[in-house]
Amino acid sequence: MPRRLANLALLAAITTLLGSGIVAWLLPDTSAGALYVTHRVAGVALVLALGWKYAIARRSLRRRGLGGAGVWIGLATAALTITTVGLGVAWTAGLVSFDRPFAYTALNLHVLAGLALGALVVTHVLARGESRPALVSLAGRRAALRGLGLLAVSLVASVALDRVALAKRATGSRHAGSFTGNALPVTIWSLDSVPAIGIDRWRLRVVGAKGRPIELSYADIAALPRHEASVVLDCTGGWWSEQLWSGVSLLDVLALGGADRSATRVEVISITGHRWTFDRSEAERAMLATHVGGEALSAGHGYPVRLVAPGLRGFLWIKWVTEVVAA
Repeated sequence: MPRRLANLALLAAITTLLGSGIVAWLLPDTSAGALYVTHRVAGVALVLALGWKYAIARRSLRRRGLGGAGVWIGLATAALTITTVGLGVAWTAGLVSFDRPFAYTALNLHVLAGLALGALVVTHVLARGESRPALVSLAGRRAALRGLGLLAVSLVASVALDRVALAKRATGSRHAGSFTGNALPVTIWSLDSVPAIGIDRWRLRVVGAKGRPIELSYADIAALPRHEASVVLDCTGGWWSEQLWSGVSLLDVLALGGADRSATRVEVISITGHRWTFDRSEAERAMLATHVGGEALSAGHGYPVRLVAPGLRGFLWIKWVTEVVAA
């Protein structure tokens, strides 16, 4: 395969992996199915295309040696690509998981490596980008057949991996036990430390779209109508768990702060600064949970109050909630 065509195939695969991976995080599970499939197919295509890239890189190193900043950028990109791909393959094969062999989940390491790879690929393209041969000269029958062949093999390999992969959900997450209360894993994506919160001093600040801000104590929250629901927490750390959550409706809390039906966006803020803005439909399904499995939330799981957002990935389930704002 021509060098520029192989490089473009790799660039397309990496771009697709980054786009599908990031966007799938932000969408509800019911809307992200096609992106999960796209991510797996692009991952297989990247692995296959690396064979062509290896042959090209080997010839280039023999000719140029290790001189020049561009060569070292290329080597760093190659090393990070191998790391990212290796973690992804190892995760799919069950060789690594959210609780082994690292203290920090291997899937998050895969994500961090992938994000770093994206930045390095941009640098590599700027340093070693090619303009010849012209793209029109590459768009021939042979190139089209190679591209279609790569896509077909990637699709077949992806289907085969789906049959043998140990991940039980389309997101890649593995079951970490259900209906276990506070025994479910503790994962903090942003690497925040678990805050020590004195319940006597803790307050939930509620800002309505038109009303004056109010502050609710833990006792005020407990006095509101209680809701209970079995909801799956699918953590971006690579595990999922269904638990019985109980607490109060997010909309009930907002109503106390003067929010009305005109509010279309709700921002939920943690004491650590982690925050996210939800649209009205997401807020209507959300709960501010105080208990899991009949137990008060542990500190690691968000005590005294955490958000439960059905259908959304775990990093949006804000822990240690201290403020909600309607707009």
